Amino acid sequence: MGHVITLRDLHPLDILVLRDLVRFGVMADDQIQRRYGNTATSTDRLALLESGGFINKPRAKVIQATVIYTATHYGTVIARCGLRWRIPFEGHLAHDIAVVDLADYLLQHEPDAEWKAEREVGRVLRAIGPAMRARGLPKERRHTPDGLLLIGGKRLAIELEHSDKGERRYVGICRWFARELRLDGVRWYVDQPKIIARILKVNRQHGFDRDIDITVEPFPPGVVVRNQAPKWAP
Repeated sequence: MGHVITLRDLHPLDILVLRDLVRFGVMADDQIQRRYGNTATSTDRLALLESGGFINKPRAKVIQATVIYTATHYGTVIARCGLRWRIPFEGHLAHDIAVVDLADYLLQHEPDAEWKAEREVGRVLRAIGPAMRARGLPKERRHTPDGLLLIGGKRLAIELEHSDKGERRYVGICRWFARELRLDGVRWYVDQPKIIARILKVNRQHGFDRDIDITVEPFPPGVVVRNQAPKWAP
């Protein structure tokens, strides 16, 4: 009978990887490798985490040339980051993987910053206080940004956009940001000129950029939305 993998077999970097898998929902093998520092260590530790039932790979190959991992229910319990286990939505995996690359890039270039993943945003905002809405205005559809960058005492919402949501939806999202007094600004990272133009137009026409600081930038180097694998891929 082989050795049973337990918590005592885990390295602090294993816990870091588990926590990020829970926070982001999913990570690619190269993103996990960045956390371990080299390919050999990453390969060995991932094999240990998988054999111990802490992580698994989705059955379907959904992103080309990319192996992705998620935390199991057991791995989520061991991570102890205050979040419940959940299965990532397959249709969002390429976007979610890109958000991890964006978060890693921003933290590398803004080392004093702290990243809060989408699943942690609500907890951060609730700790500040209740949402404040303008009296007499309709309640907006709730929106959660792709992450929060905490830097210099400010809370900046981060949005990664690749698929056009249409003008009406962007009006709702941008209005929500404009009314959310617990945020200090919004950074949009967009890889489609048409979407950049639409976001700028919506904010300009409705005056949302007078209520909250807004920047719209292209994807940073190395951040892309990876291609979906063909449906017939093994």
